Amino acid sequence: MNTMQRLRTARPAGANLTVDRDALFAGIVASASGPADAGRGRRRRHRPRRKLVVVTVVAAVAVLAAGSTLGIAGLLGWHTDNSLVTNPREWRALYRAATRELTLPPGVKWPYRTLAPNSVTSRNLPGGMAVGISQLAWECYWVSAIRTDNVTGQQRARLALANIVRHHIAVAPPGSPENVAPPATVKPPFEIYASDGGLQADKHMYAEAAAGNPAGIAQSCRANGPIS
Repeated sequence: MNTMQRLRTARPAGANLTVDRDALFAGIVASASGPADAGRGRRRRHRPRRKLVVVTVVAAVAVLAAGSTLGIAGLLGWHTDNSLVTNPREWRALYRAATRELTLPPGVKWPYRTLAPNSVTSRNLPGGMAVGISQLAWECYWVSAIRTDNVTGQQRARLALANIVRHHIAVAPPGSPENVAPPATVKPPFEIYASDGGLQADKHMYAEAAAGNPAGIAQSCRANGPIS
């Protein structure tokens, strides 16, 4: 799988929240108070798409009162972002801006990326792509450093990935729509994961590598690299 395919699979996924207001209101009035079960969103590579099944009564009341389609994501400070990028020049400018906030291992250069013909994307995608490229590059560099007993390189990779996890990855609430965006407190560039355990899996993979077991990052590098 090449990097573009990996980053496409890392796009935020879920189902747009749609509500039959009359039916929903009747159901709320007829039932006892309390939340209903909510479905789970998906995120990150190698994860199947799942759909939002039912929203909580609280979210349903908020939709009826405010006429919003944000559901749970809106209640938690996340929001749908309807600003789109259709111009390749604007897309590349956003991508280049993101690369200036991120790092790559020694000897690795940022690959050229642009908006595909006849495409429309959210404004968050160029930055998210840059984050994914940086993350993959450091994973592969860490694998190489381990194989060559480059202790300094291993430490650099570990710190770089810790910074990406801490500052450039956001986890969306369950059931978030495709065009979800985090609160303003989350500064770009960022890549958005769904709350399906993907971020926890990455953290575990990096902890294992730091403890001397690089199998996870080696598999990630083989499956998603090299950067091109």
